[in-house]
Amino acid sequence: MFSAGSLNAQVGKNLNGVTSHAETGSHCDQCHAAPWSSETMTDRCLACHLDVKTQLADQQSMHGVMIKTADIPCQACHPDHRGPTAALTDMNPGSFPHQNLGFSLQAHKQRSDSQAFTCSDCHIGDITKFDQAACIDCHKKIDVAFMPAHIQDYPGDCLNCHDGVESVSKNFDHGRMTFKLDGKHIGLACVKCHLDAHSPADLKATPLECSSCHQKDDEHAGKFGQNCAACHSAAGWKPASFDHNLSGFKLDGKHVDVTCNACHKNNVFKGTPATCAACHADPTYHAGMFPGQACSDCHSTASWRPAKYNGTHSFPMDHGEKNNTCADCHQPTLTQWTCSTCHAQNEISRKHQEEGISDFSDCLRCHASGRKEEGHGGGEGGDD
Repeated sequence: MFSAGSLNAQVGKNLNGVTSHAETGSHCDQCHAAPWSSETMTDRCLACHLDVKTQLADQQSMHGVMIKTADIPCQACHPDHRGPTAALTDMNPGSFPHQNLGFSLQAHKQRSDSQAFTCSDCHIGDITKFDQAACIDCHKKIDVAFMPAHIQDYPGDCLNCHDGVESVSKNFDHGRMTFKLDGKHIGLACVKCHLDAHSPADLKATPLECSSCHQKDDEHAGKFGQNCAACHSAAGWKPASFDHNLSGFKLDGKHVDVTCNACHKNNVFKGTPATCAACHADPTYHAGMFPGQACSDCHSTASWRPAKYNGTHSFPMDHGEKNNTCADCHQPTLTQWTCSTCHAQNEISRKHQEEGISDFSDCLRCHASGRKEEGHGGGEGGDD
C-alpha cells in the first residue's frame, strides 16, 4: 500500500556507488527525507547529483534560473516510480513554468500543423541549450514573405525583442534604438507609436518628431513649430521650460524673472510687441522729453536706475567729484534743474556776497561749464 512503483533502472554514471535509481533498493531515505527532517527531497537529490548542484550556483544556467525565479523542486520535472524504463525527464510544455526562463509558451501551445509543441521542437538535441535557428526555421514556414525581410532589418538574437507573449517583449531595450524611451514614454504599448508593429517596414519608418503623435495635443495650434522638446520634456507637458533666447527677443537682467503673462496677455505669444513702451509707460519724471526714443538709449535691463544719458547735454555731466545721476540736478522732472542739491544755498549766498554779486539766481549765466568763471573769484579755478 506504500509502494509507488518500481524505480528507474536506466544505467548512467556511477553516483555514490550506484548507476541507477533502482540500485538503491529499499533505501527510501536515499531520496526521501524523514518527515521530521529539515531536509527536502531536492536536498537528497543534490547529495548525489553534484553537477546539478554546481549549476544551481550559476544563475545563467537553466537549473540556476529555475531555482532563482520559481524554486521548482527536482521532482517537478524528474519524476520516478513509473517503471524501470520510463523517462526520468518529463517537462510538459502545458504545465512547465517556461516563463521563468525568460520566454513564455503562451503563444507556442500548438505548431502550425496544429500539433502540440514538444521541448525538442525548439531545444534540438539538448534540453539545456537553445539555438535561435529553431525560431527562424519554424517562422519561415509560417510567413515566407515576412521573415527574410525581418531578419535583414533586425539581425541578432530573437529573444532580445520577443518573450513569447507579445509581438515585441515588454522588456525590449528601446535604449539601443535612436529614440530612447524615458519619462511618460516608458511603459507605452508599442502600437501607440508603431501603428503596425508586425511590419518591419513600419517599425523602421516610425517618425521621431513629437508632432507625429502629439499633434492633437498642441494647444498652440502650430504657432511654435513642430519641435515640442524645445519647451516640454518626456516627464510631462507641464511644467514647460521655454528658452526665450530662441526667439527674437532675448531675456536678460530683470526680464529673466518676469512671468510670461506679464508680457503675453491671454496667452497670446505671436505678435507681442518688442518695444519697451509696450510694457513701460513713459514716467512723469521724463516730462515728455523723449518722444519716440527707445528706453534702452539710457536704461538697461539690469535696472531702471542708474540711467546713463547718451544724448547732447550742454552742461558737463561729470561735474563734481562723483558719478552724477539725472536726479542729482533735475528735480522734480527732467525739464527742471537745481544746484542746491549739492551746493548749500546759505554757502552760495555768502560767497557771492563776498564777491559783491547780488544777483546769483541763474547759476548757468556765469557757470555754464560748471566751474568758476573769469571775473568772479580770480578766474577759472576748482569746481564751484
